[in-house]
Amino acid sequence: MPIDKTQLLEIIENQVIYMAISGQWNLHYSWGCSGSYIQVGITFNSNGTFSIPSQNLAGRWTQNDGMILWQFNNNASYGGNLAGNAMVGIMSTFAGLNGCWYAIKAGSTVMPAEEEKVEFDAAGEEVK
Repeated sequence: MPIDKTQLLEIIENQVIYMAISGQWNLHYSWGCSGSYIQVGITFNSNGTFSIPSQNLAGRWTQNDGMILWQFNNNASYGGNLAGNAMVGIMSTFAGLNGCWYAIKAGSTVMPAEEEKVEFDAAGEEVK
């Protein structure tokens, strides 16, 4: 069954957004939304996977209509809004740990964040 013009445009739009999201980002996360953020590099791949090599974390991601959702292999989930080279949202382990996050695409101009002591990794696991 052939697809109509509207469906084709939606497919093309989603592919363009996937390509725009793909690549290196700087993730800033704060468990408890304390205002103190930990910064880590995160790579979004065009096949719907992502990784944070510095914390040995990985998972899957998806997006639709300016919204993004990603889930670590241990089930911690991040959801939020995407606008150009920036994303912002909330996250949860669904086991009592919630927080806030934002991400900036690598190469974008931003002010440097003050480094904080890491108590929990990006997936909500306690750092030992």
